[in-house]
Amino acid sequence: MRNFTAIMNSFTLSSTRGKQNLRQLYLRDGDFVYESLRFRFAAISTRTSEEALLYVDIPADTIPDFAPDEAAVCADFLLRTLAPPLNALSGSWQNDRKPASEKGAVTAQICGAQVMRRSGCLWSGERNAFVLKLFLRFPLLNGTWINAKAGIKTVQAALMCILDALRALDRDALARHRRTYADQLAVRAWMCDHAVVAFVADGSILPRAGGTDRPLAGAVPFASPESLRVTVPLPGGRSITGMAVGQGITVITGGGYSGKSTLLDALELGVYHHIPGDGREFCLCDATALKIYAEDGRPVQDLDLSPFFRCLPGGTELTDFSTAHASGSVSQAANILEAVCAGARLLLIDEDKSATNFMIRDRQMRRVVKREPIIPFTDRVRQLHTEEGVSTILVIGGSSEYLTYADRVILMEDYVAHDITADIATLNLPAPICEAAPAAWPHHRRLVPRETHQPFLYFRAVETENEKKIILDDYTADITALTALTSADQLSTLAYLAEQMLTDLAADDAELIDKLAQLIERTFTADRLCINSLLPIAAGRQYVEVRPLDAVCCINRLRGAKFSR
Repeated sequence: MRNFTAIMNSFTLSSTRGKQNLRQLYLRDGDFVYESLRFRFAAISTRTSEEALLYVDIPADTIPDFAPDEAAVCADFLLRTLAPPLNALSGSWQNDRKPASEKGAVTAQICGAQVMRRSGCLWSGERNAFVLKLFLRFPLLNGTWINAKAGIKTVQAALMCILDALRALDRDALARHRRTYADQLAVRAWMCDHAVVAFVADGSILPRAGGTDRPLAGAVPFASPESLRVTVPLPGGRSITGMAVGQGITVITGGGYSGKSTLLDALELGVYHHIPGDGREFCLCDATALKIYAEDGRPVQDLDLSPFFRCLPGGTELTDFSTAHASGSVSQAANILEAVCAGARLLLIDEDKSATNFMIRDRQMRRVVKREPIIPFTDRVRQLHTEEGVSTILVIGGSSEYLTYADRVILMEDYVAHDITADIATLNLPAPICEAAPAAWPHHRRLVPRETHQPFLYFRAVETENEKKIILDDYTADITALTALTSADQLSTLAYLAEQMLTDLAADDAELIDKLAQLIERTFTADRLCINSLLPIAAGRQYVEVRPLDAVCCINRLRGAKFSR
């Protein structure tokens, strides 16, 4: 029988009797203390009692002049500093003569290129410390009992590794990390004040190397067209120059392999802050930006499609539409309507990943097809901006239809951007056509709880699959089209949020977006260390923050979910 209590008793005895292997270990207010570190354990499962979570408090004075509004970026830096040497420990303990169950392991959360809140290290105001969350596997004796002596050595090695890394903390890198983050906040504030939805700094490296987060070596640095170049003030009297894209309708055009989609992809991830050296530190866009796709086969539930459809075959109800397998045009319309309802203020659209019959309907086709049920996006793109405050950036390479609607047109040639708005005006293009009556855009959406006579709801199993699918018993969601998500840990976050929402008997007492925003905030509070979930315990079940908008998009894709308006 595996006994987690054995390892706790060993630590307690070590702290009270001054064992030699942890001479400086003692107890204080229920926590263990080793040199400057306080730590504690949490059991994960009665079935695998050799697996546990180790929470280590990193004192606040580790970061000089730390301000509370820097909590996210400082926690991010500490995790990036501590995770590599901690994860390397397990490799150093490998012994081919022993089975895996007899070897200890320590795992810290791995960071990507984005700066965001991660459960692997969060600020706790109550503890006045950054709480580092580690996954531990204690070694077993004969595959049965926890090896208490070896377990103590495993924990001691992890604590010593943390102390060594903190003593060698790169203060210059920390200052650069904090300064970059502060500069990004300053640019975002400037964008808000000047009605700018996207900014790309001169010198940015947008292409990635081989599908990774690393900047492509030898890539062409971004250079702003002179007519769109602005100078943005930064803290300390510094400034930065770059291309500013104002609110409204922006078309990015150009030939194949010219950099159009690369620019749009970088803007999509501009909702996040990036680490120094990423190349996209100052490729920023509105925090509510969402890339829109045609998504054949996705479910659509309880949605008013009337802004984009006049009718559907068989007299199908438009204002309360549901289908288990949406077509390309219906799915793209649904994605836009759900985004607007959830508060998106910037839509990113690539014609290559869109439904053509939804995007355009030129003059000739309007004459040929008299009874077209689809209201094309061209007829709504201007209304979205003027009436709903939703801007659009489109990548268009094969049709001139959107050029007549655009407030600005950016031509990409060999990854070099040119402002050709004035040139487009000389083409004498036909005036825009809009044959659609004003639309009533959705602003309310609530998740309907399952009917039950039980005092509470629960799932038998919650799991993720191939980093693109969430499964909660008979509920499933394919989030392949949510391309702003950058890590598998974000998928775990979405699964947890879906689990919480679908078992909430009061799910419909507030708007879905508001419920999710509150739940996300609670999830990433370090003072709430243990999160109850049926998710598998892979790597300690780590989470990475997601936007409420992305969480809404995930819930909308759940097969079996019901919504009210």
